[in-house]
Amino acid sequence: MENADHLGRRERAEAAALHPHGPPKWQPGVFLDIAVGGAVGALARYLLTEAIPASPVGFPWGTFTVNMLGCLLMGLLTAYLLTARPRPFVRPFAVTGYLGGFTTFSHLIDGIYQLGGAGRWGLGVGYALASVVIGWIAVAVGLMAGRRIPHRDGGA
Repeated sequence: MENADHLGRRERAEAAALHPHGPPKWQPGVFLDIAVGGAVGALARYLLTEAIPASPVGFPWGTFTVNMLGCLLMGLLTAYLLTARPRPFVRPFAVTGYLGGFTTFSHLIDGIYQLGGAGRWGLGVGYALASVVIGWIAVAVGLMAGRRIPHRDGGA
């Protein structure tokens, strides 16, 4: 339980760093920030997945690439948001909107389902495991890299 207590303290500290004045207040512009970010992220996902063909055995490289890139970006953005004071629109636009539209859990599950339906259960399970493990590594790498990037105070 000591490790769980440590994680809880760290999560509370990160939440306090991201929202020093308490939970964010919903402002009318936040909805627009999220909507525009989501539209841009979904379009980027579509273009990237269309540009990367599936492998001959059916591995969904486009979705896999998008989700792993999204994990890396999540780590970079989290590190940035924990150490900088970005403008108020950055988090809802980039994290909730863009990354929410860019990455896709439903497309991941559909890929696993399609592989299983084609009798390629081993490949489907491998895809699921690789997505989780490499996604976790990508977030960790993004966090480490993001902490090393110098940035200016964007104002709050």
